[in-house]
Amino acid sequence: MNAHVSEIKHDLNKHLNKEEDTFLGATYDTAFTVIFTLIIFISGILIDRWLKSKNEKAELKKLKDYFNNQFNDLKTNIVPELIKAYKKSYQDVISLDNGLPTSAPKILTNTYDRLANLESPLLFKTFKNSTDFNIAFSQIDFIKKLMNEIDEYHSISLNRSSALRINIAKLDTPYIGKLVEYIEIQRNTNIHHTNDPTFQLISGKISHYRQNIAGKRNLTKYYKEIIRPIQEHLVQTNLFRTDTTCNEIAEMGKQISHKFNELRLIFIEIRLQYRTFCQILDRTKTKLENINTE
Repeated sequence: MNAHVSEIKHDLNKHLNKEEDTFLGATYDTAFTVIFTLIIFISGILIDRWLKSKNEKAELKKLKDYFNNQFNDLKTNIVPELIKAYKKSYQDVISLDNGLPTSAPKILTNTYDRLANLESPLLFKTFKNSTDFNIAFSQIDFIKKLMNEIDEYHSISLNRSSALRINIAKLDTPYIGKLVEYIEIQRNTNIHHTNDPTFQLISGKISHYRQNIAGKRNLTKYYKEIIRPIQEHLVQTNLFRTDTTCNEIAEMGKQISHKFNELRLIFIEIRLQYRTFCQILDRTKTKLENINTE
């Protein structure tokens, strides 16, 4: 009995004192647990980075697609339409008789601002060539500033031309009134007035003015067919010196002539300036077309 008990104790001590196999000082179970935990941890980091990279690529693609859509609209629609509008302005719309529209031709769009706001390091990553990125946004900024400059120039030109038109209009009524006064004086003082060349000229010009010019946009015709012929006649006949009424007519005619020619020069300048705007935008369009946004 005692021998049996001693054998059991011996086996128990042998089991308890048995050395287990280890890996780097740790049991295989512990090592396995640590390695498995590390694998899961590292896998989690890699998966997280992969998901972030995937999401970033998706966001970059979305950003680039949006940019390309807006940029293509700028170079294929907005700029060409502006060029067309400016060309029509200096060729057909803007003239001495038609005057100047209240505002410069424009395309109602926020594309310039939308594109300008997209400039960022994130979008920069989507360009294969950094030069194309820089040129693209420099041209976008240039167009935006050019539109503001054109609006400002148009506003200044409108004020200048309107002021001259008002001055001419103020002189018009007294001038025609003085012509009528001359006719009445001749009727009352000159029994041969119907045969008088000056009477015939001024009487005819008054009728022509009332029938074809008054109330109409005929400033050029007003100057060429009313003011200029009468001025030339009064100088050739020396009546601007010898007749008091004719002297007053000639003086007012001179003032109107000066205002008219000043206005004519302004409109020549405006049309040439819009032609220049058109040429600038045409060169800008070429630059936009040469940019690779891929």
